Amino acid sequence: MRSLFSAIRKIGPSETSVLIHGESGTGKELVADAIHEASVRRSGPLVKVNCAALVETLLLSELFGHEKGAFTGAGSRRRGRFEAADGGTLFLDEIGDISHRTQVALLRVLQEKTFERVGGTAPIRANVRIVCASHKDLKAMVARGEFREDLYYRLCGMVLEVPALRDRIADLGAIADALLARIADERGSTPKSLSDQALRTLQHHAWPGNVRELENALRAASLFAEGDELEVDDFTQNVESLRHLAQVDGLEGGSSFVVDSLPNQGSSAYGTRDAQLGNVGSSGVQKLTNGAASAALSPSQSSPTEVAYAHIRSGVSLGEMKRQIERECISRALGETDGNITRAATLLGMKRPRLSQLVKQYGLGGDAGTDDSISDSSEEDEG
Repeated sequence: MRSLFSAIRKIGPSETSVLIHGESGTGKELVADAIHEASVRRSGPLVKVNCAALVETLLLSELFGHEKGAFTGAGSRRRGRFEAADGGTLFLDEIGDISHRTQVALLRVLQEKTFERVGGTAPIRANVRIVCASHKDLKAMVARGEFREDLYYRLCGMVLEVPALRDRIADLGAIADALLARIADERGSTPKSLSDQALRTLQHHAWPGNVRELENALRAASLFAEGDELEVDDFTQNVESLRHLAQVDGLEGGSSFVVDSLPNQGSSAYGTRDAQLGNVGSSGVQKLTNGAASAALSPSQSSPTEVAYAHIRSGVSLGEMKRQIERECISRALGETDGNITRAATLLGMKRPRLSQLVKQYGLGGDAGTDDSISDSSEEDEG
């Protein structure tokens, strides 16, 4: 995050377009706010458009305005967001959801710096800086023919990657404090805080909705909490997606684990986070704490299926859950067989080449990260 803040300060004063990439709920709009405040256009307007919330015809009118009579219901001339953002910044959220027609119109504005209102012919100068955001992989969309390549390269003058909350889980306490202070200010009350146990327990959640999900959970828990300190029960009893955390026990002080949602989360179509932001967040697959994983995946109070389904209800997809369980089972089998792939494959009931492939995929080959880290004697292979 410090590298992200540094990048914002450097990018802010320039006029280059910026593409902000990150999962939903990570705070991409806050990054856009920060870029505008760091720019020479900060005294001008910051106009925001959620491209996913409008159909094509309405989006074109919203962006470029329209002339009287341009379409049914256009009773008068209307200025669009480009005109409203004159001298400032135009933030286009969820740019990956715009239609091909809108892509063409936007490309023309970026190339010629002019546009016409819908139904009009007079060119209007566009004195705006474009900042876009998307949770989609635009480069993959270009490869599939779903997004114009020329527009993509116009938009991604600079790319900023906003890490998911699970990739910076150690920040959860600081983020929660800030959110609780905001919530208290809105309600005119004294800010509540997280107990140490509640903080450690919340770090066991995958947070598929990221900071937005955390804020919603804090709002609900703080509304129903009796005391000034939020406890685990305040979340498990009042937030449906966090009820599975009631099954988590045996936590050690300060320890936590991050559920592996995407094996290649450290990289994206825009390049690795390390290359772009200097090791922002964590890369690769993060290991589950053995004791906590036992409590989360096979508690005495519920069947494994019930606990797994609770994770799915919290927003983790079935595919992601399968990967989490697969990785954990492989890790344990390797632990029981002292890292011997052949014996571990027998234990897991799978073929050795496939297990070897998965060991590499999940980065379970030991500290060295290679096959040399795995004990697998040729003598046993022959057997």
